[in-house]
Amino acid sequence: DPKNPKAYYNYGTLKFLEQDYAEAIKHFTKAIELDPNFAFAYNDRGSCHRMMANYPKAILDYEEAAKKNPKLAFVLNNIGTTKKKTKDYAGAMAAFNRAISVDPNYAPAYNNRGVTQLEQGKMEDAKKDFEKALALNPKYAAAADNLSAIYFKQKDYKKALEFAEKAVTFDPSYAGAYVNRGIAKEMLRDMEGACNDWHKAEELGAELGKKYHSENCNN
Repeated sequence: DPKNPKAYYNYGTLKFLEQDYAEAIKHFTKAIELDPNFAFAYNDRGSCHRMMANYPKAILDYEEAAKKNPKLAFVLNNIGTTKKKTKDYAGAMAAFNRAISVDPNYAPAYNNRGVTQLEQGKMEDAKKDFEKALALNPKYAAAADNLSAIYFKQKDYKKALEFAEKAVTFDPSYAGAYVNRGIAKEMLRDMEGACNDWHKAEELGAELGKKYHSENCNN
């Protein structure tokens, strides 16, 4: 069935998972040609552009997806995260606020809005967003890790350790959480634990884990 847009979309999804973004774009484009209202195809083509660091094209596709279906919170969240990458904080905040208005229980939008606020130095507002994200999804590793970072900035190292522990428990493959747990342990004078965490982070591919381990630990 050469006129089935879902077939092209599904093939594009497979190519995206193989990280063949150029080929995925071709198939998402074909799906859109066959069904100009295919919001998911616009969104996923936007994600291909984002993975290729072509943020303007990514935003155009995400915004088109949002026009086709204004009720998709994850599309609005994608607009926000991409605009944050370009340091368009006002645009990012507007997109996250729209996502939350569409779905007040969409935890990633709160978490990402918190990250945006943290990058602007709005620590208390960021903290509230991370707490809200964790309340909505009690096993949200990224939100727990972000709260760990907040408490570290506030020099509450025990709380920083507590939330990094939660993040690692929620997602044992979350490299950044091991980095943060290691930093908290270092501040609490547990260098052996810190080195173990940084080594684990390095094994999981975190450059910061590698850096801290090489600078502070006996190899």
